[in-house]
Amino acid sequence: MEAEDFLKNYQQQLEKELAENHRNQLAKSKEKGEEDGKRNLPSADDNFITPVEHEIRNKYQAEVEALYQKGQQVLDDLREKQLNSVNRELSELNQQKIDELINEAKTERERKLEELNNNHLDTVKDIENSPHYQVGKKRFEKIKNRWERISAKHNREELNIQFKPYWAYILLLFGIGIAEFPLNNQVFVSFRETPLLTLIMAGVLVITLPFLAHAAGKILKQVKERGIYPFVFVILLATVTAISYFTALLRTNYLEELGVPEGQLLLDQWTFFTIGIILFMVGTVASFFAHDESNEFSEVYKKYHKEEEVFLKLQHEVNNKRAAEKEHFDAERKAIQKEFSQKTDDLKNKLQSLKTKKTVDTGNYNKVLAFCQGMERKINNHYKEAIYNYRDTNLTFRNNHKQPKSWGEIVPNLQGYFTGIKDLNPTEKKEL
Repeated sequence: MEAEDFLKNYQQQLEKELAENHRNQLAKSKEKGEEDGKRNLPSADDNFITPVEHEIRNKYQAEVEALYQKGQQVLDDLREKQLNSVNRELSELNQQKIDELINEAKTERERKLEELNNNHLDTVKDIENSPHYQVGKKRFEKIKNRWERISAKHNREELNIQFKPYWAYILLLFGIGIAEFPLNNQVFVSFRETPLLTLIMAGVLVITLPFLAHAAGKILKQVKERGIYPFVFVILLATVTAISYFTALLRTNYLEELGVPEGQLLLDQWTFFTIGIILFMVGTVASFFAHDESNEFSEVYKKYHKEEEVFLKLQHEVNNKRAAEKEHFDAERKAIQKEFSQKTDDLKNKLQSLKTKKTVDTGNYNKVLAFCQGMERKINNHYKEAIYNYRDTNLTFRNNHKQPKSWGEIVPNLQGYFTGIKDLNPTEKKEL
């Protein structure tokens, strides 16, 4: 049983039990005294202690034994497990020993910090040298170096494009093709071919005109890059002119079959031709403003920004891992420092803490001892009170009113255990 539990709970419980047992015993001793007194027992000549008084003594002696068993266990625990341990530590502890322990704690802290730092650096290296990250980094550095050369060569870092966004340009070319499709389809239907072949022939013209406009505008914008581009542009223009002319001729023949007057056919032919050229020029102008003046600059620009976006995402992942590792590293370092500070404070205050603990344990020891000594005296008084209660009642009911010879002697005390035990002195340093 712990000292605190003994002092808080056991004392009150024991006092209640002893009080209850004593009331019952007084009632029994009075009853027995009346019974024996009416029979004039014990006789006046008896000079020995009667069995009744032996029984009363045994009951109260049993209470003393139970108290001793509990109290001595608590006292032994306080003395042997706590006070002797504290005394041993106090005998071994001095300022020099405390300084040695603090230095050992410092050495241990430095070892842990060095190990933690090395593990942190290794982890960071593993993160930065991961194959996935290194491959992405080298690929980005390669395109970056090329981009720096090209941007320096052209003395700019942005595309020279006026038609934005690019999807609007593609939509415009698609619109040009769609504008050509219905009439071309009707013209080729007159050839009386299969629907699939008619659709293919009409689709070729739909695709050809936007494609040639796209190529012509881009070549015209980048004409300074290659000397052959002006000739290519002239060829494209001649091709579109020829296609537009023969397409207009086919459409005119289609209208002739429909019965359009011959005088109107010439005007329609040139109208169809002009419309084709206008659509081509619209596509060419759109292509001109939708492309950069340097194909090399445009390709490297797009590749660089694409690789940059990929690399930035990759770098963001690496930075997050590094940040998580740094956070873990800082937390571990703070924990080591906190542990060291706590241990240092404990060591610096250990001497005083041991003295305080000894004072508390000694106080508890003395409290338990004082309680046990007091309860022994109380039980002894209860015992004598019960004996005298029996004798007084016995004498009251005797016919001869004679007192036995044995009652003339003093009632002996119960066998006690705690009376001879001395209080402890908190300043005593030797083991108990």
